[in-house]
Amino acid sequence: MWQDPFTLIISLSKEGTANGKLYLDDGVGYDYEKGEYILRQFEFASGALRSTSRSTPSSNELVTYDPRNNWAQAIGHVRVERIIILGLKAEPKSITAGGNAVEYTWEKGLGSDSKKGGDASRLILKNPGVNVVEDWEINLN
Repeated sequence: MWQDPFTLIISLSKEGTANGKLYLDDGVGYDYEKGEYILRQFEFASGALRSTSRSTPSSNELVTYDPRNNWAQAIGHVRVERIIILGLKAEPKSITAGGNAVEYTWEKGLGSDSKKGGDASRLILKNPGVNVVEDWEINLN
């Protein structure tokens, strides 16, 4: 299971932005105490979704996070299989990741700033060509 691809679900705020974090460790031992884990920061703003390594340690972290740790290297091949973005106002004309076109589907619905009730729009990115441990940017044009 630790090698299974990921699906990320992004739910936009009324301002059309989102942010979140992903923490992963092996789920078995205590190597996280030695810094063997993944800590990612995600941000969606101005039509771009970014994934970056969170390098600033928080007060509850046991050790300073090194994104090149052994656990990160062991799962470095694990990809993001799908990204679902809820609440976009309009369908993008194109989507790129690392300069490459990304296949997607669009389900019309309400934007995150809507005052009406109903289903949010759904943008589903299929195999965007990014890995869970890498820094990357996906642009919606």
